[in-house]
Amino acid sequence: MRSVPAQGTRALTTLAAIAASVVAGTAMAPAAHGASGATTLILSGAAAKSLRAAGVQIAPVKPAKGNAQRIVLPVRGGLAGASTTVLTHRGAISLRYRGRSARLSTLRLVLGKRSRLSAKLGGRNIDVFALPSGRNRSVDPLAGTVSLSGSRLKLTGAGARAIATQLVPASGRRASSSAQAQTSPAVEPGHFGGLSTRASGLTTGGSPAPLDNDALQPSGCPLPSGAGPAPEDPLPVATRPPGAVDIVSATIDWHVRESFIRYINTGEGTSVSGGATADPPVLLSGASAPLTYDFHFPFAEGWHDAGANSADPADDRAAIYFGGAVRFLYSGHEIDLTTAEPEIEIAGGGSRAIFSVQEGADPAKRQALVNLDLSRAAAISANGSSYAYERVPGAVPSGTASSVFAGFYAPGTEFGCFTVRYATS
Repeated sequence: MRSVPAQGTRALTTLAAIAASVVAGTAMAPAAHGASGATTLILSGAAAKSLRAAGVQIAPVKPAKGNAQRIVLPVRGGLAGASTTVLTHRGAISLRYRGRSARLSTLRLVLGKRSRLSAKLGGRNIDVFALPSGRNRSVDPLAGTVSLSGSRLKLTGAGARAIATQLVPASGRRASSSAQAQTSPAVEPGHFGGLSTRASGLTTGGSPAPLDNDALQPSGCPLPSGAGPAPEDPLPVATRPPGAVDIVSATIDWHVRESFIRYINTGEGTSVSGGATADPPVLLSGASAPLTYDFHFPFAEGWHDAGANSADPADDRAAIYFGGAVRFLYSGHEIDLTTAEPEIEIAGGGSRAIFSVQEGADPAKRQALVNLDLSRAAAISANGSSYAYERVPGAVPSGTASSVFAGFYAPGTEFGCFTVRYATS
């Protein structure tokens, strides 16, 4: 029997450093969702006052508005998630000193476990400001709205160094400390002021599937009837019954939620490794370009138990293990998920798809990616020793703390479907 450690295995892909794009989503640009709102910076902290006192001119760049003490950045778009919210902005911030300038552009506000305001500066994306605190924060992932006030804005060490590099001539940086003090401003990290934001029309985190809706998605995936059970913590490995037989061959097709694929492809997109394969891109309704929605994984091993009624495959139990990995990457919007080594558990109302999931550079962990709703499968059949579960819809599980996608999608939201076929010995 296959042994799977509680922490799973590390993903099979080499992960790039998180630094360069923006968050996941639809095929259209965020502005097409009708996003509106603004993020306001009040530059009243000691670090900002010190720069102005040294002669650094701080000003908004259109369409941003304001002055040296208050800058208003229009919201371009973003994603409202239950645990992570990302806003992108129009305009920029200019800092000028004795003929030299530093421009903070492509400003991106991330609200989550590590809230920050990043920008492109000197050709690199840098977390310029940290937001160590914030009061009166409200995010509605279903309505696509966010508001935040009372957040402290802190210039980071990386931000201070990058600004100094742009404002201080190379010759000044090589000069003695006393000479440099006379020709360059002191750019020190620390309290820079405050931040507030209010936005609407953001890409939403989805909504649960309606309980009485038997309609098909455009892809042909049925909609699940609900979230299903919350996953256990720690997640156990399925116990093989004494009478189970070996599975000798199996195939799997994972059709991923289409809006998520379009969203991810606004960033770096998807990639496969470790023997996993991707179907050729197809142009579906609602997409502006052909994309890949279906992924396959190499069979490793598995077992099957006929259950109480050998004539009815709906009450059978099985565990089928696969290899390979699919990576979903939209680094600028904090999405870097590698889903590897899927396990399909067939167990009636407890059926689910488990993956070894690696988020960024964190260690991989076995997680129940979706619950599988056998009652809404397009077809379930058995022919001798061959079994097929066709287009079984997947739903984001209950229990937001342990659900991979619950940070962006509500429990019960459909997340595509699985087709699994296998043969026993």
